[in-house]
Amino acid sequence: MAYIPPHKRHSKDTEKPTPTPSLLIPKFQKKLNIGPKSNLQRRKDQDALQDVNNIAQSFEKSPCVYITEKIQLDLHNSFQNVRNEMEFEKSEEVKPSFVARFGKIFFHGSPSISLDTILKSSAAETTSRNQVKKSFYTNVPSAYMEAVQCLVVPKIGVDFESEKEHYHVKVYDKSLPDATISCKCSIGKHGKLECHKAELNQVRHLVADISCLDKDLDLRLMLSTKRILTALTDEDEESIRELIKSAIVDPDVKGGLRWPLGKESFGDRFCVVGVWHTKYKAFRSPMLRLKLRDADRFDFRTSAGEVGKEVTLKMTGIVKQLMDGMVETGFLNESLHETLKMIWDNFLDCDYSVA
Repeated sequence: MAYIPPHKRHSKDTEKPTPTPSLLIPKFQKKLNIGPKSNLQRRKDQDALQDVNNIAQSFEKSPCVYITEKIQLDLHNSFQNVRNEMEFEKSEEVKPSFVARFGKIFFHGSPSISLDTILKSSAAETTSRNQVKKSFYTNVPSAYMEAVQCLVVPKIGVDFESEKEHYHVKVYDKSLPDATISCKCSIGKHGKLECHKAELNQVRHLVADISCLDKDLDLRLMLSTKRILTALTDEDEESIRELIKSAIVDPDVKGGLRWPLGKESFGDRFCVVGVWHTKYKAFRSPMLRLKLRDADRFDFRTSAGEVGKEVTLKMTGIVKQLMDGMVETGFLNESLHETLKMIWDNFLDCDYSVA
């Protein structure tokens, strides 16, 4: 039989077809480019991601039961770290907080991350090597905020507590290179800012991001502590006061505040590194504190700002149980499960209709 060059052979003479792009796609569907701009692609490929969301179903458990069981041990252990911090810190007043935040998880990759990578990272133990880089964005639609206030607030039994407006001035102290001082301020006499409370930046002891693919929003659960400064010298307090008094309220700039040239620092120690302008409504029950907040932020170091609407649910009842030493009781786990079920049923959907 005469030799036939490969490029002249008919398909019937070849044992394998020429590879095509469709044949190169893995069985778990094509790779997902899920960087910050590809959230719509994550929703379009929802079927490919269902395995992640259906872990609970594979164990014949409801999502809330599964989340409770996964987080309760970490919550117990993390709160022990909180207790250690409270006993160790002598110059600061430490206040623990356990909150739920609502938004969207964005996964980052270069140039993309496959579903297989996410599944392996989810199943493996959490280490610095197998963690998938991600961000949690807490900005929610205006219609969602309105629906939470009009429909969810009456349903979950929280009552209106207060409506306030604050400016938060972030101050860098060269004597505390690993911390930032946050000064909570309001407008006082003659339109000048007055500082009511100074805190160090919060310490996060537990952060659990939960992707809820059957819902419109994702969930972040976080245990953190705020450290209220109580040991500032009179000289330090006066320096920070003078720095804050120099601020000019200006609604046309990001963050709502600006400083005259050269006045954004005081001496060689303190300087302004960021500002927040927040307006919020707070609602409270014996177990919960709900905050609906409009926030306008600006970071002086990066010259970046953002404006957003945020919903935060503080689980004050669970923190009280932890503080009272109820870690080893089933009552705490029951409270955690009931709260997560309430969150699952009321806070993760955006398709409310407000009359």
